[in-house]
Amino acid sequence: MERVPEIASQSRLDLATDPAIRNSPESFREHFDLAQVPAAPGCYIMRDGGGAVMYVGKARQLRSRIRSYINEQDERFRVKFLMKRVARIDFLVTMTDKEAVLLENSLIKEHKPRYNVQLKDDKTYVSLKLNVDHAYPRLTVTRKVRKDGAKYYGPYASANAVRETLRHLQRVFPLRTCSDSVLNNRSRPCLYYQMGQCVAPCVGYSDEAAYGELVEQVQLAVEGRSKELKERLRRQIQAHAEALEFEKAAVLRDRLHAMEHTFERQRTVSAAGGRQMDVFGIYHHGRYSEFQVLFFRDGKLLGGRSFTFRLNDMPAEEALSSVMLQYYSEGALIPDEILVPFPSEDWDTLADILSEHRGGKTAIHHPQRGDKRALVSMAARNAQSSFEEKRLAAQANQDLLEEVRKALRLPRAPRRIECFDISTIQGSGAVGAMAVFEGGKPNKKLYRHYTIRDVEGQDDFGMMREVLMRRYKRAIGEGDLPDLLLVDGGKGQLGVAEAVLADLGLEDLPAAGIAKARAQESGGHSPERFFVPGRMNPIVLKQHSPVVHLLARIRDEAHRFANTHHRKRRGKATVSTRLTGIPGVGPLRAKRLLSTFGSVANLRQASVDAIAQVNGVSHALAEKVKHHLAGAADNAGARKSG
Repeated sequence: MERVPEIASQSRLDLATDPAIRNSPESFREHFDLAQVPAAPGCYIMRDGGGAVMYVGKARQLRSRIRSYINEQDERFRVKFLMKRVARIDFLVTMTDKEAVLLENSLIKEHKPRYNVQLKDDKTYVSLKLNVDHAYPRLTVTRKVRKDGAKYYGPYASANAVRETLRHLQRVFPLRTCSDSVLNNRSRPCLYYQMGQCVAPCVGYSDEAAYGELVEQVQLAVEGRSKELKERLRRQIQAHAEALEFEKAAVLRDRLHAMEHTFERQRTVSAAGGRQMDVFGIYHHGRYSEFQVLFFRDGKLLGGRSFTFRLNDMPAEEALSSVMLQYYSEGALIPDEILVPFPSEDWDTLADILSEHRGGKTAIHHPQRGDKRALVSMAARNAQSSFEEKRLAAQANQDLLEEVRKALRLPRAPRRIECFDISTIQGSGAVGAMAVFEGGKPNKKLYRHYTIRDVEGQDDFGMMREVLMRRYKRAIGEGDLPDLLLVDGGKGQLGVAEAVLADLGLEDLPAAGIAKARAQESGGHSPERFFVPGRMNPIVLKQHSPVVHLLARIRDEAHRFANTHHRKRRGKATVSTRLTGIPGVGPLRAKRLLSTFGSVANLRQASVDAIAQVNGVSHALAEKVKHHLAGAADNAGARKSG
């Protein structure tokens, strides 16, 4: 889905030989020559006088589409608005309509035009993954769907719900939970075997055939084919009983009872047919439109997802087509059937694209009556409910940010807040981190971490100055400034922030410091304190107020992000000193060794022959690794005894 189709040709609608007139919409209309536009499928890119991309569109016949714009045959306000500002149109010709659809999606991702529909919700829904190609598969929770031969089930709207489902499955169907490296190196069963939640294939207590039967039962359970699974278990119980294998029959009997008590209590909305199906609905409110997709898997409603867009008068079918292509190209599971609320000439082309990506047929239907039409109506009602909930939540966040403005004496409500923290251990491997909240919510795409370059030793103020300088020098060039700069610390850190802003000419950018609550001798905690420029004493608010909770959450998120990056750097340094210090072992081989054996301790205990089985490791190199780790262990023991 990410591939860009081969382009048959590429042209630009030149305005004249004088480049200066290309910055004028009036000159564009005066010098425009429709004959330059081919009568072929493709994409067009509308740019303003500064060359910025305003809008990307596709057409089955470029000349016809652009003629309708130039001659004002399209009465939509959005088209008239765009044409008054267009100073240039580029076009890309494709061989087929399908390539035009794919190219439009790629161009929207690349240029992020202001007037196109773009998915900005970075929430990734969870799925269950069963790695069926493995001799002993395991069931895991994942947020990424890949073409790796595994089977994926979902998506599920609630991560907590899917993990609870996984726990139930593990109790009923005792598949392994350990990683491949642990599986390959374990010498005795783990605690899960003792609890009856694993059949211990790691030590040969279950062969591939018996384990494969268990995997098939899990697949039937996850796919919702409970009737078929129960019949299968009853037949196996009867067969074991007739063969006088009463212990095996008892295990399956208990499994059957556990399955009935655990899973049949779950009630779900059902759809006719039991297929894999996504249902799209739409709700309009003024300039905004809410799109809702409901996930039906094996006839049961697993959850849904919604998107809000400001469409103005963009045709709903054009917007939905763009939303669907972006949504499924981001890794969402593509079902057998997709139901949509209205017809469009794009559905057949989009169905071909999705079928090709999925590796199986996917149909897009516009039902006009019956049960499927009722499902589309239900999706529309969910879209309306989702929009109203978001509107209330947005208003609540806006009110909260207004309270922040009042509490910290800010000139405006801080819609965007950037918070900074430093993580270091006695000046070693110091890093800085920036967490960003927009509208009261974290925007993790904007998070950044900084490796301290110029400051040595334990100089927290110097490190904070370096990070802030690097961030806001770039922000000035990009015109990307927040409404509030928040630093983790008291008057000292705030003073550093003020000095940096003054040096960069950003004195008007509001800044504040938040000092963590500290344990007191009396056994309690001091309150969260906020420092602002021009005020000697800190501001102390009611500690359970929403303002304190929000600002403390932002501070804690910056602290978490900094510590996470610091731990990663320390981990890489440990691997570098323990393994990559061995001649012939680079980062890639070190990663393979750790992936295979799980830890340096396990690697030290492994035989030379076992180490030599790792891809890219010769027998001679395995001997070097073994000798090096044995020597390191002897030195450590000598230091300890000394």
